[in-house]
Amino acid sequence: MDKSYKELSTIFRQYELNGLNDELVYNLEQRYKELPSEIEFNKAADLLTSLGEGDIDYENMTWKPSENGVYAFDIEIFDVENMYKNFLIGVSYLDREELNFTNIVEDTSLVDWEDGTGSRSVSFDWNGQHFNIDAKVEGDWFDSSVADDLNRIIISQDTGKQLYFTSDGYQEGIVFYCDKEWANDFEKDTGLKLEEFNQ
Repeated sequence: MDKSYKELSTIFRQYELNGLNDELVYNLEQRYKELPSEIEFNKAADLLTSLGEGDIDYENMTWKPSENGVYAFDIEIFDVENMYKNFLIGVSYLDREELNFTNIVEDTSLVDWEDGTGSRSVSFDWNGQHFNIDAKVEGDWFDSSVADDLNRIIISQDTGKQLYFTSDGYQEGIVFYCDKEWANDFEKDTGLKLEEFNQ
């Protein structure tokens, strides 16, 4: 039997995920009850998305990342011009001390905005080094190779941790920064499969 949002919130607290409260759990439970029975829905991924998406103001096109220990984002991006800059910022909020990326610059000069094609890149400084990641342009869709390249960079810095990824089964990307033991235990307790690289 699927775990309830309340049961999941208890598990998540054991993994030091923040932002969990009775109101959030209640609202998600009520929304779940209204879903058509034929919809396949993962409550664990849904709760993680609520914790990790941050505060989005669509009217003013601003976003404030969460600091709840998980980062979640729709891979069909609403702020297309800052797609990868915001991704790096979101990841950095998973551990602002260890992942203190600075001078994040997104270069979209080679993007054909009309056709939604071309190439783009994002660069940043970290641990005394400068890094650059290239991305394919696929309209407003996130190029998952950027997440993989960032993870390779993080692994190369030998922090003992790395990025792990999961999804809600639709188009929500969910990211953690943890060690292998944490990832394995989290998988066992939640049933969510965590990947070291995007599949």
